[in-house]
Amino acid sequence: MNFEDWVKGIFDRPEGAEPWYYDYKKQPPEPAPAAGAEYLRRLFTESGVLLAGCSSRQLKDGLWYIFDPSNSNEIFCLLDAGLPLAERLKTVESIYLLYENCFLGRCTSALSHLSEARENPLNVFCYMLWDIAPLPATAGKTDNAEIDAACLEVMRKALLLPNEACRESALHGLGHAALYYPAETGGIIKSFLATPELRPELRRYAQAAAEGMVQ
Repeated sequence: MNFEDWVKGIFDRPEGAEPWYYDYKKQPPEPAPAAGAEYLRRLFTESGVLLAGCSSRQLKDGLWYIFDPSNSNEIFCLLDAGLPLAERLKTVESIYLLYENCFLGRCTSALSHLSEARENPLNVFCYMLWDIAPLPATAGKTDNAEIDAACLEVMRKALLLPNEACRESALHGLGHAALYYPAETGGIIKSFLATPELRPELRRYAQAAAEGMVQ
């Protein structure tokens, strides 16, 4: 499966009452791990252009399929020790470009943990990205330290974006990672809390994330 067909097979789907991937017969073939890492990196890097024609629901469903291991194995290429670490790190780092080129402009600047963006399906995925992905600290294990560090760096950079959905997503991920990387997550959140004119609700969420108290 070439890259173009892979993208089409995941995002060019009709909207329905349930996500298309609930029917396993409709799931597309998955690329081999090496190609998968390359495809993901290219998708994230070029997401602003490649996904511009998709509805928010198509984006939400397609990205959920990619990141949630209960739906596909796509994301596991990032943890495949048979692939060069440098290549896997590049793909993880490119997740930030998904924030910058897609979420920043397509997500409503609102807080999902307060149910403020129910009208935008993409906000749901943005908020849950690091909750559904097996990253960082996969299954509570920290034996992929370099990959985990790259994930935390993506979250740190996402906190700098002028969109509350992006910031909340990053804080949600940091809150889950705090159990395994308290010093690293604490330092990132402390710097964020120094941001002037933070909305009180977002500040409280950041303080909860620093304690690992997020859902």
